[in-house]
Amino acid sequence: MSARDVRHIEALESFFQPDDVVIVGVLNWGLGHAARCIPIIDWLQTVCKEVILASDGEAFDLLVKEFPNLQAFSLPSYHIVYRYPNIVANILLGGFDITKAIIQEKLSASDLTKKTSATVIFSDNRLGFRNDKTRNYYLTHQVNLIHKNPIFSKVGSWIHQYFIGKFDHCFIPDNSGLQALCPAMSSISDQQYTHIGPQTRIRKLSMPKIYDILVILSGPEPQKSIFEAAILDILVRLPQYKIRIIGAGQLSLKKHVLNHFEIIGTLDTKEIEHALNSSKLLISRSGYTTIMDIEKLDLHAIFIPTPGQTEQEYLAELHSKNAKYHFLNQNELNKLQNVIKSLI
Repeated sequence: MSARDVRHIEALESFFQPDDVVIVGVLNWGLGHAARCIPIIDWLQTVCKEVILASDGEAFDLLVKEFPNLQAFSLPSYHIVYRYPNIVANILLGGFDITKAIIQEKLSASDLTKKTSATVIFSDNRLGFRNDKTRNYYLTHQVNLIHKNPIFSKVGSWIHQYFIGKFDHCFIPDNSGLQALCPAMSSISDQQYTHIGPQTRIRKLSMPKIYDILVILSGPEPQKSIFEAAILDILVRLPQYKIRIIGAGQLSLKKHVLNHFEIIGTLDTKEIEHALNSSKLLISRSGYTTIMDIEKLDLHAIFIPTPGQTEQEYLAELHSKNAKYHFLNQNELNKLQNVIKSLI
């Protein structure tokens, strides 16, 4: 069992039993899906007989790093790539790979169920990861998909809810009603859906502010590398600030060696928690997991959504109504220095 503090998730209690063997299957789309599953996996270990991990890519690596004592299995990759600043174009372009992965992960679910004697499959946004011989639960905050074109929103939401309907129950990591962090996406009134509240691995700690700026780089390629190059080009010119950058690629790790910079590849939960609590300002994508992670922290933030990822654009705009947060599009990075000065 994890040594971290285990947070009680009351809404999940009636769905799991002490003799359950649970496979947690996580989508690899940035690190957000894996990160938000960490507190759930912590809790499942206190309740169930056994918890087993399943994912691919960076998400798989993070889960294995966090839970080295748990069995872990690789799942097919969705091969999500952001070639164009339009989420519909990227999904359509990757449609064959996504469909193939959904079919393959359903076969993987059957194989892993037999291999592990699993009684429950818990899928975070993996559309095909379920099995007829287990109870199948789905986790998502995107019950309703967001797009500027209402037709795409309606069709996308219908397709997603069609897949959700194949599971026994869907858990939404958000509050219901007026307390929701992403109301347009997470709001639904249906007995098949249960709001379990925001899920974060990050606690608020009382710590001195060591860093002026913390940058967290994440998300699908090639946009992650494009963002990384653009943001580093600006920050190298700000020697008056102490800066820590997490999630940088190998090129940046080798190229940028400056006195005011600390560049790191990846950190575990405890290290991320300390980094967030000891920084004055965060610069990052506006993924939903990031919103959950920093909501209760004493931290300002500049959100720069992945171009064309309408969910992140919606979240950045929505939460920029909070005076602690600011929203910049990636093509507005020329304004970044002034925004940093206004927030620190």
